[in-house]
Amino acid sequence: MASADYVSLNGLTFSSIFNIGDTGHVRSTSRGIALQKEGARFKSDTNIDFNDYSLFNRNMILPETITPVQKETIHHSDTIRVQTLDIIGISEAALFQIGNLEQAYCESRIKHFRRYSRS
Repeated sequence: MASADYVSLNGLTFSSIFNIGDTGHVRSTSRGIALQKEGARFKSDTNIDFNDYSLFNRNMILPETITPVQKETIHHSDTIRVQTLDIIGISEAALFQIGNLEQAYCESRIKHFRRYSRS
């Protein structure tokens, strides 16, 4: 069991998770293309697609699973208590967890580029 007395969170965006309590499995993914152009004119024929960039098609290489370690944990209380949280923001498939979590998979892929006008 988990509890928080006060939480102030200004922003939670793009597949992010804020969770108070026990959770078995979490999977959060976010994909984005950020185009910054010189000037404020965007044409509808820009046609930017995820398939145009190999970043979004590559397999993710995960580290090998480590052999489990035997441990003994002594809990002085059956509740995880948090008094005050002040968070500016949680973004791009991020996870904020108060409580037990068995397994988390969070992935964010962002292609950010600039296009300059030709003089």
